[in-house]
Amino acid sequence: MAGKRQHYVPRLLQRGFLAELDGERTWLHRAGGPARLVGIKDVGTEDWFYSRKGAPGELTLDDAITAFEQDLGKDVAILRTTAPDTSIEPDLAARITVHLVMRTAHLRQTIEQGIDGITDEIESLLTDPTRLGAMMGIGSPSLSSAAMDAIRSTAQNLVPAGLPAPLSERLLSFFMRERGVELATQAVATLTPMLPTLFNDLASRVRDSHNEIVAKPLDDHGWVNALTGFQWTIEAGVDLILPDAVALARGSEQALAPLLFTTVADAELILLPVTHDRVLVGRRDASIDIDLTTYNAQAAASCQRFFIAARAFDAEGLSATIGSGPAKALAESITEAVHDADAVRCDHGRVDLPRAQPRTFTLADFSYRVTLHDFGDDVLAQEYAAILQSVVGALSRDIPLHDLDGVTIAADYGDALAKLDRGDPDLPPVASGAVGYGIGVAKLVTVVRDGKPKSHLVLAAGIAAAWTSDEADLRASSLHLLIKMLAGIAHGTCYADVPPFTPDVMGRELHLAVAHAPNGYWSAKQAAFVDPDQGENYAVLVITSLDFARNEIGAARARMADDSDVGEVSLIALECVSAVLNHVADWLGHRDGLAPDQPFVGDDLAARLAPFGLDHWLELFGRDLAASYGEDGAVDLAVVTTLSRHVERLFWSLGIYCWPEGGDVRGVVSDWPLAPQLLPNIDVLTDVPTFTPATPNSQLPDDGEGLLQ
Repeated sequence: MAGKRQHYVPRLLQRGFLAELDGERTWLHRAGGPARLVGIKDVGTEDWFYSRKGAPGELTLDDAITAFEQDLGKDVAILRTTAPDTSIEPDLAARITVHLVMRTAHLRQTIEQGIDGITDEIESLLTDPTRLGAMMGIGSPSLSSAAMDAIRSTAQNLVPAGLPAPLSERLLSFFMRERGVELATQAVATLTPMLPTLFNDLASRVRDSHNEIVAKPLDDHGWVNALTGFQWTIEAGVDLILPDAVALARGSEQALAPLLFTTVADAELILLPVTHDRVLVGRRDASIDIDLTTYNAQAAASCQRFFIAARAFDAEGLSATIGSGPAKALAESITEAVHDADAVRCDHGRVDLPRAQPRTFTLADFSYRVTLHDFGDDVLAQEYAAILQSVVGALSRDIPLHDLDGVTIAADYGDALAKLDRGDPDLPPVASGAVGYGIGVAKLVTVVRDGKPKSHLVLAAGIAAAWTSDEADLRASSLHLLIKMLAGIAHGTCYADVPPFTPDVMGRELHLAVAHAPNGYWSAKQAAFVDPDQGENYAVLVITSLDFARNEIGAARARMADDSDVGEVSLIALECVSAVLNHVADWLGHRDGLAPDQPFVGDDLAARLAPFGLDHWLELFGRDLAASYGEDGAVDLAVVTTLSRHVERLFWSLGIYCWPEGGDVRGVVSDWPLAPQLLPNIDVLTDVPTFTPATPNSQLPDDGEGLLQ
């Protein structure tokens, strides 16, 4: 009759491993101690392992198992006395094996240990904002697939509210990256107090789940059906041990492990010792050979807590290996699962494009022309040429400047651009690209010399005059501009082999507005050492350009005939946003070109952008620009080709919303600019305050063109 002491390794099986024929005692081996001779009534038991004491007349699970095993005991006793090489009926062998494995504490403890390991990983994840954010892909150029699936679901739910799903998806995914650190921190603060209740009473839930498995009819177990297809025999052995896992299997790894550590599809050999000199063997293929010489070592390692044997195995040291197999397998499985989850987070949204390696170059002498376009004499020209040569000579030792065609210095900057000989009659005259709030003072112009493209630098005379100024700040500022423009030439040389790409429908419309940003970031990073406080000028230009964009777009919006008349606004917005992005890229490159955490005048740009709702975006744009260049200097086109998302982001801050629809782009112009505030107690839509224009007519280097121009 069932009682309080319930065997999970039944005595009917243990009797095959008795140490003395006249008593029911066996050698019990546990990790960390010598073997002990004990009665089998105390081996493989636990109080109320399957069920609590039932009410009078109530049939408990342990009662059912006791009744079932009355016949099972007879079958196992027959197996113990069966001659070697005798075939066993497959259905009987499968049922015996599965029942004995399913009822063991080894199975329950394995589940508990696995859940404990997973619980530890979950607790670590949910209490570490950095790790949680990484799992979501917040710090990478693309969010994880799981995060994007959740965003798509939310976007569909917003359709009835009038928001097109593609627009909602773009808004939510961008803001998750932009405000992800705060979101992860907030999620941790919310979830951490829930952890004790989340995993409360876990042991009892594992027990109940295990008991449900044991209580199922054997016909419902997939393992029974699978093992019925094996060929079963009794084979002879010598000094075999009985592990607490009971049955072992060999799969594709060619090593024995607990049966349920092997998948049905992989299992090819099953071993269930029924006595110290007999083992029930199941083969998927009759030709499979078995070698029992290493069985005991592998069986001991497969144990969770103990094994029994007809003699002591202290001399062999088998007890020391108990638990090593399951613990190692579980740890590896959990580690692999977490690694897979970590690895998948950056896969979403990345286009399959090769990395563009920087072109290698050999240092060599090269020549370039210095021309005074409309002022000065040979003496002044030679003075400027000497200054240029000292700068170019020093820089060319580190960056390639052999594509420099020449430098033209002009009092009438616009006239010099218009009249510059470009070397190809099909190339049109050049004009300054400076927007309305500034004055162009420097521009790189592509020319053709001897059939090869080169870069010609056109400078306003005031910049050259400042090279010899008595004011140190003015000298530093003008030399900084020169070095940044020369670095821009080097960037074009290094990355001349960047392959073309086919943008998606949004990139087709927006990418050119951000195409110059990587060049600006890279060249500003190279020039930062010359004048650290140049960061203030960049910061002023960022705020000035944003204010200019708001005014220009607002004026164009007022001229719209109706909601469909978005053509003029779109063109103005693209021009203005391009200028903002270029100024921000310059500031970011300047910051990253200085020593980490080095203070500089203008390093408070994030605070200045906060009223626009762009302070967190600033850091995100910086991460994406930095990620555009790998540690080996190669350009990651999978990042570069997605930079147009930042054009969209600035559009939203200016009240312009667009999204892909079919093969085209749909858009609306609104007087509601979006300032993303995803944390509690902060409105989602806010008006951007009016700013007093910063220094107007700032001196600007003109923008370039192309993918990485």
